[in-house]
Amino acid sequence: MSASAARQRWLVPIEPLFPLLAIGALGFLMRWGVKSFQEYENYGKPKRWSVDRWDRRMMERDSRLTGNVNIQRAEIEAPKQFSVNSAWELERPFMA
Repeated sequence: MSASAARQRWLVPIEPLFPLLAIGALGFLMRWGVKSFQEYENYGKPKRWSVDRWDRRMMERDSRLTGNVNIQRAEIEAPKQFSVNSAWELERPFMA
């Protein structure tokens, strides 16, 4: 091995690796933080996706039963407040 080969520089520049790793770590941290916040907001359940009309109606029903969209009840009888808590929405006046 000659002296010039021993002093030969490594061909990959090391300077940009640390900022790229920092950017990647921050991106991963942000993704993890958003996912954790969404699970915290939904009481440990994953975020809802592909919500159709049936799901929206069940979410509205759960909201009327429990006061929260993300909590369900499995009791046979509804609470007394549910009898006066109507699902009918008020009609918006179309002429003002």
